[in-house]
Amino acid sequence: MGLYDEWKKIVQRYQLKWSDNNKSLKVFDAIFQNEGNNYSSMLKWIKDVVSILTKDYQNIILFNTLTGLRPDEAQKAIWLIKTKESDYIDKERGILKHYQFPSIFLRQTKNAYVSIINEQIIEIAKSTPNKERYTVGLRKRVLKHDYKMNMYYCRKVFATYLRNKGIEPEIIDLLQGRISSSVFVNHYYRPDTNEIITKRIRPVLDELIQELTG
Repeated sequence: MGLYDEWKKIVQRYQLKWSDNNKSLKVFDAIFQNEGNNYSSMLKWIKDVVSILTKDYQNIILFNTLTGLRPDEAQKAIWLIKTKESDYIDKERGILKHYQFPSIFLRQTKNAYVSIINEQIIEIAKSTPNKERYTVGLRKRVLKHDYKMNMYYCRKVFATYLRNKGIEPEIIDLLQGRISSSVFVNHYYRPDTNEIITKRIRPVLDELIQELTG
């Protein structure tokens, strides 16, 4: 009827949303029914694949898992660490400042604001293939050994590991580029981020490194 633009304005003006009645069932299935994608099986995939790759390509998998970034974000993060270290790394706070590069990391539906790092994670990034894009090379090496390319496991293991160690969902969401729309987060939740980074998350990342490489 030629009214699509007008309809979009109405949706935006009144913040109309539609709920998915099957959403809760899908989440239940993802947690309880999908045995092939549970934490243990995903962690095993990461460790198995790391064991068959050369060290530089091992480090791609490790960096993805230790930052919780999406594969394309991790690829860009590694390149920025190598090429714009002084602008990108806040060494005092121990974070990668994704927000300084909004055209790369802040997109309409997928964002990444910061990642928590230490010297070991930085060295892992610097020891990856010296290429701006390495995804094709990594895929070939993984498939060559008859493994599926399941890079999205890295992000899931990161989130699950932190949650199992008692890190709040709000902090995990922030590290994975999600900002909750809840009243609690928007108006009341103001944690001491420096303390969370230094005393809680960084020790957990040290443990995760040992879990992946031990």
